[in-house]
Amino acid sequence: MTTARWALVSAESNTESAALALLIVERLKAFGIRSAGFTQQKHTDEEGKKHYELVRLHSEEKSPLACEGAAAKEANEELFCSMVFHNNSFAKVQKWIEEDGGEAELLLFCGIGKLEAFDKGHCQLVERVLERQDTLILFCVRASHLSYLMERFELPEDKMVDALELPAPPEAVNAFVENLKASCYAQREKA
Repeated sequence: MTTARWALVSAESNTESAALALLIVERLKAFGIRSAGFTQQKHTDEEGKKHYELVRLHSEEKSPLACEGAAAKEANEELFCSMVFHNNSFAKVQKWIEEDGGEAELLLFCGIGKLEAFDKGHCQLVERVLERQDTLILFCVRASHLSYLMERFELPEDKMVDALELPAPPEAVNAFVENLKASCYAQREKA
């Protein structure tokens, strides 16, 4: 059952929503709000294949997530939607959340979507953090994958702090940051 508060940034591109999420996290940090989590980065190799990696928030630590247009070759790899996923990356993110998330008031999860809709990827970790009453979860989701997030995790509207769809004007981003800040401060007062 979802007891955590949650917020959402959606865009056509995971890269766009992750970049804004990092800006939001930095602005919240200036208000003393502690955060943990991860983003996704995409790059293209010399052959034109897309590669994705997970990046630990507040550090340079990375873990390869997926590669386009290849066949699964190793025991920890799995083909899904024309991408080969490195399943050990999901365990690594779980470790990051365990190590960094204890004191975090906000947890950032970028790139949740189709994989989790099929009980794969970060699915179990998302289920666990949604049971935390003291944490605000900020999801960054590709707009075309938003329905997967909403249906799979049955996120209750009464726990939603705010949602932002990109592109958004600066005043909408400012209001979003203020709403997240207010939610974190209100939770502090309850504790």
